[in-house]
Amino acid sequence: MPRLPGDWQRQVEWLAPEGSLVSSGDLIARLDPGSLLTQEEEKRIDLEKKKLEAARHTATLALAILDAETAVLQAESEVALTKINADAPIGTVVKLDYDRYKLDFTTANRALVHARKELAARRLEQENSVKVLNMKVAKAASEWQRMVAAIKQTKVHATRDGYFIHAQNEGTGNKIFAGETLKSNDPIAEVASRDGLQFRFWIHEADSRKFPLGSRMLITPDALPQDEITAEVIWSSKQASRREEWSQGGYFELQARPMDTVPKTYMPGMSVRGELAP
Repeated sequence: MPRLPGDWQRQVEWLAPEGSLVSSGDLIARLDPGSLLTQEEEKRIDLEKKKLEAARHTATLALAILDAETAVLQAESEVALTKINADAPIGTVVKLDYDRYKLDFTTANRALVHARKELAARRLEQENSVKVLNMKVAKAASEWQRMVAAIKQTKVHATRDGYFIHAQNEGTGNKIFAGETLKSNDPIAEVASRDGLQFRFWIHEADSRKFPLGSRMLITPDALPQDEITAEVIWSSKQASRREEWSQGGYFELQARPMDTVPKTYMPGMSVRGELAP
């Protein structure tokens, strides 16, 4: 069960039939998306809102820059006009006009400096605002893509060819079924192959010492009692798990590897019985 945003547990809506032969890419399980669909819609709307706000603010800043550039052009024109009078020699105009021309030129230059500062401030504001707006849009897009990816994960596809085997519920020991609710990281199923086939057993804690690593077992399929082979115990769990539907006490998990050639009649997911070899 994948770890998805929102609920800590999720329902298995559908599973491919137990024992069916599947190919890589086949849909093998579908999970209930639950609130993911609503969250995806909310995140998508928020992303569109952030994009609209960014576009609107960018347009406002662009207009402010255009106004500031116009103000600079006007100030430069005013400086050029007042400079003509200010450059007139003092002897060619009366003293009062000469002083006024100089004052107008100084005032125009100050206005030009102020207009250029305003233009620089507007451009800096635009640069900083664009960075902030892009970050907000990128964050909203990331959150939306996270929901899209989560919804995609509710459809599980096979990554290899093999036989589809439903997992066992670790709490009950029964096969996982469609409609069951599982926690994140709980096993749902597996696509198994005959290559590297191994056997998995549950041994009551009272009998666990009888099956040390390296011990030999006689394996007999429930449906094929005549096809008995020998296997070697290669792994044992460190602690017992409860299987209340079986009996009181705990059960250890064992894994055994076949020592003989595995008959073609053996298939992944097949139930077998194991007993200690004499």
